[in-house]
Amino acid sequence: MANGGWTGTKAAWERIEGPLLEIDPIIAAFAKEHALSVSRNHKDWPERSVVWGDDVRCLIQLYLADAASLTFNLWLCASRDRGGKRYWKQETPIKGMRVPDFKHDLAAQLRTGRIKLLEWAMNEGQLEPAARSGR
Repeated sequence: MANGGWTGTKAAWERIEGPLLEIDPIIAAFAKEHALSVSRNHKDWPERSVVWGDDVRCLIQLYLADAASLTFNLWLCASRDRGGKRYWKQETPIKGMRVPDFKHDLAAQLRTGRIKLLEWAMNEGQLEPAARSGR
């Protein structure tokens, strides 16, 4: 992956994004139910993100973790920037799994993730200093 855009072939892109296309309807239904929007393929990498919140930014992101094995992570993150520092709480309830292995539980995982993020956002004291990273 390069920040300048996808440099692989169209066929390679279709291979690595294909599993997400299969579960897009589940993610879209979740977003619609909660009046949220879904962004796709940030930095030209296969992913879907649902973000909301002003003071505390809540993120549910499903992204390709390994292109060779076509495994994905579901990442939950509540964050707030305060005094020049970032504070957050994060969790990865799905880690290194192929879509067929979590597809049937995805709607429930999204609902559970949203509830956790809302709780974290309401209890801002749970947010911890975030290490600097390229994320």
